[in-house]
Amino acid sequence: MRTFIETKLFEEFFQKSSISREELFRFYKTFDPELKEGTFGWRIYELKRKNIIKSVKKGIYTIVNKKEFKPDFNQIILDIGKHLQSSFDHHNYNIWNTAWLNEFIELQIISYMIILETDRSSMESVFYNLKDNGFQNIFLKPDEGIIDIYISEISSAIIVKPMISRSPVKVIRKIQIPTLEKILVDLFCDEKIFYAFQGNQLVKIYEASFEKYTINLSRLLNYAKRRKREEAIKDFLLENINEKIKDFIE
Repeated sequence: MRTFIETKLFEEFFQKSSISREELFRFYKTFDPELKEGTFGWRIYELKRKNIIKSVKKGIYTIVNKKEFKPDFNQIILDIGKHLQSSFDHHNYNIWNTAWLNEFIELQIISYMIILETDRSSMESVFYNLKDNGFQNIFLKPDEGIIDIYISEISSAIIVKPMISRSPVKVIRKIQIPTLEKILVDLFCDEKIFYAFQGNQLVKIYEASFEKYTINLSRLLNYAKRRKREEAIKDFLLENINEKIKDFIE
């Protein structure tokens, strides 16, 4: 249950797309004029712990009034996740389904790809292990030719590819999946694999993602930087996404 001050904070800021640390400090000072910076830091910590605010950039927050991205798992993802947990000591992987993107676009896709990323050193062993255990239509780091000739012609495929170090992931039902920020960056960067989601489709996916969920722009841009596409994605966001995010990027 929210405290009186937390309720007032929500009433004050819920219509704003962002709140600066300075604005929050001034708000708290109206209730406690003697508030010190150190104590205020704990107020911020508690608000984040209670999921009342989230960071979108250093010193910039947003009220949490959007749901968390928690996609449904089909049986293939559940089976692969269970297999990885039982067959491999490492847990440096993430897995997701391009069918998850249907909630962001009008033209629904029928075919889908399961994207499984592992660290480069175990990528081949994971691929052959899954193949030997009956997983079908599985491809190891496919090039453009394989994508065009084979993958584009089948209703479902499993793609095993290398995982960028320090990729943003989270755990749901004991399975590691990419955060929505990582998915958005990968769609932008890997045009050949995600050929069906380029152009206007990509714009629609980004627009709907920002509308439905709280996107951590710092996380998104940090991962884009690791993929050496930070400036390109900044330009894309500034050109296509809501004006409200300009202050976060520029």
